[in-house]
Amino acid sequence: MKRIACLLVLALLPIALFCRDVRAETKENAEVIVEKARIVLEEMMLSRDGGIPTWLIKKCAGLAIIPDMIKGGFVVGGSYGKGIVMAHKDGKWTGPAFIYLGAGSFGFQIGVQSTDLILVIVGQKTLESFLQSQFKLGADVAVAAGPVGAQATAATEIMLKGGIYSYSRAKGLFAGISLEGAGIGTDFDLNRALYTSVSTTRDILFGDHEAPPAAQELIAVLNKIK
Repeated sequence: MKRIACLLVLALLPIALFCRDVRAETKENAEVIVEKARIVLEEMMLSRDGGIPTWLIKKCAGLAIIPDMIKGGFVVGGSYGKGIVMAHKDGKWTGPAFIYLGAGSFGFQIGVQSTDLILVIVGQKTLESFLQSQFKLGADVAVAAGPVGAQATAATEIMLKGGIYSYSRAKGLFAGISLEGAGIGTDFDLNRALYTSVSTTRDILFGDHEAPPAAQELIAVLNKIK
């Protein structure tokens, strides 16, 4: 009997080690996405064309950052990427929670592109809509290319009624792409990997949870925006 038990343990050990490695890799992937998001935010705030206006970050209800989003195709194409969303209320940032973006497209397009994307979410109602399941950019709320530089005015339709400003930075070659109709969803696995006890975006952003150590530098960058 003891021999059978030992053989069973030996047989299950590789599976247990594999599962542990997958969990560790998932957590590591989550931390890498958070770190990439921090870098994207810093670099896009300081870009040559004036960057994202600081007043817009201070007034927004939330930010979604998707580093290394892949867009590609030949006539029929698509986009996919994983990133984070942060909530902003009363001067305090909460999160990050993990999201994914996916979209198909049809029209004149050719090439493959890696794009860093920042979505500036204006208005609490817009943020609430953004966190709904099956949310689609452009269909559920207005989406527009964001103003840049210190001279950009705050008196816009989106600032008055709520919506999303998009900022992107391309690393490849592409033509004919749009975020219209792109779907946003929650990445429960990455949320679980970083927070262990919670997995929903709403719980992470609006619950009483401290930001994990991996997010401290990102939050520090956001807190410096005055």
